Amino acid sequence: MASVTSIPTLATSVQVLKELCEQMGLKGIELRDFIKEQQEMEREERTKQREYKKENAKLAADEQDKQRVFEQENQKIEAERAKTEADKLVFLKEKQEQKLQIEKDRQAYELMKIKAQHDHS
Repeated sequence: MASVTSIPTLATSVQVLKELCEQMGLKGIELRDFIKEQQEMEREERTKQREYKKENAKLAADEQDKQRVFEQENQKIEAERAKTEADKLVFLKEKQEQKLQIEKDRQAYELMKIKAQHDHS
């Protein structure tokens, strides 16, 4: 009896299949059916591989979209934080200027008061 060789996969030529089938003792309709089955299995495998690659590409694109949105949100938050910090600095500067102005006004008033007392004496 002839030794059985393992069945090659993917893109197996009809000639290779035919030789393999003949080694297994297949002829005629059995040979043709076996070759058709093998070719159909190979087509299904190629289809599955294409679908797998397509799905992986879609998942990668989705992940890139999520990453892009995440980065945009982080940039927006950082911009808002920077604006808040700038607004805080402006507020503190204005508050300090107001304090200085109040102190100047107080000193001017005290000076005016002292002058008025001096003029009355």
